[in-house]
Amino acid sequence: MIQNTIKKGFMGHMQLGSATTEYTNLYDKGLLYPIARQPQRAEHGIEPNNAPFAGRDLWNAYEFTYLTPQGKPTADVLQIEVPFNSSAIIESKSMKLYLGSFAGTRFEGLEAVIECLERDLTAACEGLVQVRSVDPEPVSVLSARLEAAHCLDDEAVGVPEGGYSTDTLSLASSEVAEVTYYSDLFRSLCPMTGQPDFARIILRMTGPQLARPGLLQYLFSYREHGEFAEQVAERLFMDLYQAAKPSKLGVRAEFTRRGGIDINAERVLGYRDWDYVRHYRQ
Repeated sequence: MIQNTIKKGFMGHMQLGSATTEYTNLYDKGLLYPIARQPQRAEHGIEPNNAPFAGRDLWNAYEFTYLTPQGKPTADVLQIEVPFNSSAIIESKSMKLYLGSFAGTRFEGLEAVIECLERDLTAACEGLVQVRSVDPEPVSVLSARLEAAHCLDDEAVGVPEGGYSTDTLSLASSEVAEVTYYSDLFRSLCPMTGQPDFARIILRMTGPQLARPGLLQYLFSYREHGEFAEQVAERLFMDLYQAAKPSKLGVRAEFTRRGGIDINAERVLGYRDWDYVRHYRQ
């Protein structure tokens, strides 16, 4: 199984997820652990360089620090953007350890730090990674992008038996409409450690309408399912595309932060300019 192979290599790379994990504050790009995208995509019938979606993975790193030439610590918030068509993703704890390795290392300034980060991450992901420093902004409980969205969480359904399944997905209407749904009740598991990962899921669709109760149950079926954030977003996209055949589809899995980092995986077909705004659980 793909996940078992990844986990074996991951644990061999470093003792992540265990009490013996060693943290360093001296810069070390060797801490990064890339994971190829294609094996998981192949399970969905996606051929190399022929994905039916575009998108990006946005990482927010809220606890980044390095030393100035005088040895003074800094406090920065970074946003890291990985393109959907990079060859690899980065395992999240290895990213945390890598970013933490800057804490005791002196750099000429933030520009030099960003150049270093972009160079290392681009090489590891085999795709052009962009890094920027961002100013922390006040978080709105409901941002403007969700004002016209339908919250699925009031549907009177429970977790389906048997784990992950698409069986509850069905059409409520063949009439074409554009809708946006979201849920704050999503949970999946880290495939490496088994720890729970929580997320807001946002779905944009133009096409036949899915039945909302079954759609929420489908999201519930991930509660004991182990996949990386990026893989979750792609599975959501492929399942919903197969179920409704929409002309436009957007999926964003906005995971809550763990270890000072959150991941926001976005996959889209037909939509452009879908801005990301941090939500209250991040």
